[in-house]
Amino acid sequence: MSVSTATDDHLQLRDIGVSFGNVDVISSLGLAVRRGEMVAFLGPSGCGKTTTLRMIAGLITPSRGHIMVGGRDITGVPIHDRDMGMVFQSYALFPHMDVTRNVQFGLRMRNLPSSEVESRARKALDMVQLGHLAQRKPRELSGGQQQRVALARALVIQPSILLLDEPLSNLDAKLRDEMRVQIRMLQQASGITAVFVTHDQVEALSMCDRIVVMRHGRIEQFGTPTEIYEHPATAFVANFVGRTNRLKGVVDANGKLTAAGRTLAAPDKLAPGKVEVLVRPHRIALHPAESKPASAGNAVAGQVASITFVGDLIQYGVRVGGDELVVEEATRRGTNFLAVGEQVVLAWSVDDTLVYPDASQ
Repeated sequence: MSVSTATDDHLQLRDIGVSFGNVDVISSLGLAVRRGEMVAFLGPSGCGKTTTLRMIAGLITPSRGHIMVGGRDITGVPIHDRDMGMVFQSYALFPHMDVTRNVQFGLRMRNLPSSEVESRARKALDMVQLGHLAQRKPRELSGGQQQRVALARALVIQPSILLLDEPLSNLDAKLRDEMRVQIRMLQQASGITAVFVTHDQVEALSMCDRIVVMRHGRIEQFGTPTEIYEHPATAFVANFVGRTNRLKGVVDANGKLTAAGRTLAAPDKLAPGKVEVLVRPHRIALHPAESKPASAGNAVAGQVASITFVGDLIQYGVRVGGDELVVEEATRRGTNFLAVGEQVVLAWSVDDTLVYPDASQ
């Protein structure tokens, strides 16, 4: 898959391929990242996203294709001449150095004057709000603080591109939320072009300008978070980015869609054949069995089979024929939940009915 480029494209991957022996890990990958943009490579383990990041960094040499930065071909340029800052999953801080010396390391390797090294390191630590911990060793810091030191060390050299390899995977849930916001704010404030790898859809959706969804070394879709979530190009993208219910269906010669034991409406004209019908749990509304949903759309009858309370959400498992659909509703104080065994009607918009060819055919 190739993505067209524009004059403000800063990083370009042109028909890149990576092979290990006879195995293609990356196949004819092409995309363009704009200057000042934050792009996420998102996908399951083994899809090639980390290999792609390491290739951009210069840690892996592509078997074919070209890597361009600012119009310059850097495919064969050594890692230390690529002008990139990298934040590793493990942070990779020097344990024998204090925070200041860790941040100064890249500047000293560039043989800059001591006064400039000290000034830029101090500003970088202030930027990540760690100036008061400048003399501590990494072992004396929390995980979030170590992450910020690693980020300051990467940004202080003022790189052309910032690379982040699953930077939040070692943090607890609350700290991940905080660091997502902070990293995004720092990236926008500095105007730096940033690329990061993640398997966490929330990170990708909340932090980036665009998302590259990868599978088996190829790009399934490249677009904005809204495009990826609301208009997934394939069933794989729809299932990987966000939660979905999946139903087996069939489209007859007249274009009529049947799934869950009844005829459903779809937003687009469908080709005959077996299909997968996907509906996101929070787009389904529950109604009493005796009621008729007021709005036009799809509706099926079912029975509540399970209830799961997860704090901000209540998840209902609703049995519809031989299938069970999950419905998510926001919790509200004082609201009475449905009971297991209750008969209900599930209703959702035609536009929220995602239909794809059945990949198992």
